[in-house]
Amino acid sequence: MNLPDFAVKRPLTIVMVFLAALLFGVISLSKLGMDMLPDIEPPAISVLVPYPGALASDVESDITKYLEDQLSTVEDLDKLTSLSKDNFTIVTCQFKWGANLDVASNDVRDKIDLARQDIEEHAPDAKEPMLFKFSSASMPIMIVTVNAEESWKQLYHIVDKQISDPLKRIKGVGAIISHGGLTRQINVQFDWQKLEAYKLSPQVIAGALKQENLDMPSGEVKMGKRKYYIRVAGRFKDPQEIKDIIVGSSQGKPIYLKNVADVSDSFEETTMKSWGNGKDAVMMIIQKQSGANTVEVCRAAKEFFQKVKKDLPSDVEISIPMDNSEFIINSINNLSGALAVAGILVVIVTLVFLRKLTAIIIVSLAMPFSLIIAFIFLFINGFTINVISLMSLAISIGM
Repeated sequence: MNLPDFAVKRPLTIVMVFLAALLFGVISLSKLGMDMLPDIEPPAISVLVPYPGALASDVESDITKYLEDQLSTVEDLDKLTSLSKDNFTIVTCQFKWGANLDVASNDVRDKIDLARQDIEEHAPDAKEPMLFKFSSASMPIMIVTVNAEESWKQLYHIVDKQISDPLKRIKGVGAIISHGGLTRQINVQFDWQKLEAYKLSPQVIAGALKQENLDMPSGEVKMGKRKYYIRVAGRFKDPQEIKDIIVGSSQGKPIYLKNVADVSDSFEETTMKSWGNGKDAVMMIIQKQSGANTVEVCRAAKEFFQKVKKDLPSDVEISIPMDNSEFIINSINNLSGALAVAGILVVIVTLVFLRKLTAIIIVSLAMPFSLIIAFIFLFINGFTINVISLMSLAISIGM
């Protein structure tokens, strides 16, 4: 018995099969994630090496050259490019499509280790190399700005402890990068004339500060069946403690830090500023975890912001200048509308040219069931509803 005969003679079985497909399709559609684009991981790995204070020519000769010599031998390498700038170099390894990037990353690290000896010899002040793998999942999904007038000096601490830390615990939220604001810092400004008079150097004072600002484990004590661990708490708790540390001696008398320097409880030097609503702000760039649903993560983040406002100072304002979920929803709604229009046009064309009710019914049922089955396979393979998948479905409707 062939398939058409089976379908004609067992209509109840066929109806049950289609109903089962409809059920699994609806369940799959409800569980499918929504994103702008599918997860794309270009086969490329970049190596960044900071070299503070160096000119581009020095970076090229002291670092880039040795990295290129070693990385050019990596397996499955398709193209090697480098960019040498003042203070840093970037060497990018582009691999053939289909290459295993996890294996390639290990190979790149091995080659960097081989080049490290030459780099340390010619550029001893160069920092540790950093590896970057590009992925569409690392793109920001939301940018948030936080403003405050009266609480401006404490705003960075408020954002870090009361907003950023709890936000990271939300399911799907990945890295959060913060810019702007004032970061607390204890500043020590030397009086150079007094340093010369006491014959002290900044290096000696820096060493004394490091030695005094330590929490040290000091062993253990047993009392009966109990064991107690001892720790000497030596970290500074107050700027006054820093002023009173001994940094040297003169004529048998101790020299305190306050004798040769001014210690102030202040802020780090501002090297990057952010604005929101025309005012100075702390900006948070939010990334999602790989495979997370962008729309769901953004929705959970916005709900969190509404709740956390109650616990913040009254002058703190939270704004969202960029929200990828809105663009994704609008794009998918537009494509869904185009999909529906395509289906209606196919039915109309069938009616005009075939003029048979049975043909119209068959086409009208075939299209939605085909889409439903497509959602099942999208879910099974771990894909998302995105611009690419919806465009493909819209094209398939006409086919």
